[in-house]
Amino acid sequence: MLTEAQLAKLLNRSLTSAESANFDLYLKIAVQRLQELLCVDLCRKDGERTYESRSGYRTVYVDPFTELNSVTIDGDEVDEGDYTIKQNDSLNGSWYNAIEFDTRRSGQKIVVDADWGFNPLPTDLQLLLAQLFNQGSVEQTADNTVKSKKIEDFTVTYKDGATYDEFITANSSTINRYSQCHQGIIRHGAVAWGYDDLRSIRNY
Repeated sequence: MLTEAQLAKLLNRSLTSAESANFDLYLKIAVQRLQELLCVDLCRKDGERTYESRSGYRTVYVDPFTELNSVTIDGDEVDEGDYTIKQNDSLNGSWYNAIEFDTRRSGQKIVVDADWGFNPLPTDLQLLLAQLFNQGSVEQTADNTVKSKKIEDFTVTYKDGATYDEFITANSSTINRYSQCHQGIIRHGAVAWGYDDLRSIRNY
């Protein structure tokens, strides 16, 4: 998804020796956190994923994809003329995350075969991922305990580094732009991580 060189450029600094030595681990943590923040699966494995439609709604929100190969409901492939793919409410985009059917759905399981993920990852998400990488690195090294220091007649209370909640608040604009957490749909399942998954993320 991002190389060491790309991360260093986005962070505007060289990676520390600890970050370079633990690059795969820190990147994995950053990607997992980004997926949790957005409620989407960013793994670029092509193939079928299953979603559950909401009764009475025509739109099914799915993980981001660039090409749609087929949509199947109850074992029957849906004709391409019976649905429209969208990027939220837009018909145009380099990626999509919604399928709008001509008729209202009734809670069926919908199998979607697509080329999943962003290609390439949008610039603002690249920056957010880099910041999550940095946040994870800080958490491994910083002393985040609350401290007090007396300066003449004043007592100053402080802590090292920003907390994860503070980080989320500071980046809420980017998170909200891509988040599907508010859609209230049932996702296809948890992300299963393995060596091949991590290798594909590094080559995103």
